[in-house]
Amino acid sequence: MAAAGLEADLGVAAVAFVGTNIDNTLVTMALVAGAPAERAHRIAAGQVIGFAIIVLMAVAAAAVLFEFSPAVVGLLGLVPLTIGLRGLAGLRSHPAEPDATAAARRRRLRPADRAVGRSLAAAALVTIGAGGDNLAAYIPLFRLGGVTNLSAIAAVFVVGEVVVTWLVLTGGRHPKARSVMMRVGPVAVPVLLCGIGVLVMVRAGTFSLL
Repeated sequence: MAAAGLEADLGVAAVAFVGTNIDNTLVTMALVAGAPAERAHRIAAGQVIGFAIIVLMAVAAAAVLFEFSPAVVGLLGLVPLTIGLRGLAGLRSHPAEPDATAAARRRRLRPADRAVGRSLAAAALVTIGAGGDNLAAYIPLFRLGGVTNLSAIAAVFVVGEVVVTWLVLTGGRHPKARSVMMRVGPVAVPVLLCGIGVLVMVRAGTFSLL
């Protein structure tokens, strides 16, 4: 019976992890593909940190039996939405200053230099901002109680994050993905972030607060 219960916990945790991290994985992969190659590991690390913060928030809420209002949690969607809108605003071309050098002008126009969300902090914020559904799914999981339950959930999450990091780095650094994102990334990534932000708020019913 104990073994069957453990298998059930592992299964539920795996389903919860996969169901809530598909969007995070795709977004982070796009960030890696559209950013300079040397920043790939920073972006992946930011995703891991953001996920860890979400898990800690869920653990804390479960420990004090606190319920997040779905509509309020949806406000997290404002984070990727804001980053995306700033990226779109930054695409507006500005005339070069009279004393700007040709090299500086070319550098300012490189797609890699205009990439959005190419830092560790930005990747972490985007992951947290897209984590409304993660909180909704993880809080009940952590209320199952018992060392065995929590150990099973932790094991699934650790393995899951290893797989996600591998997917993000492998997919994001693939030559074809980078070729596409280096051309369209400055526009596609901000639009994607805006879409994720709006989707999070719609699914959470956040607009009902307005």
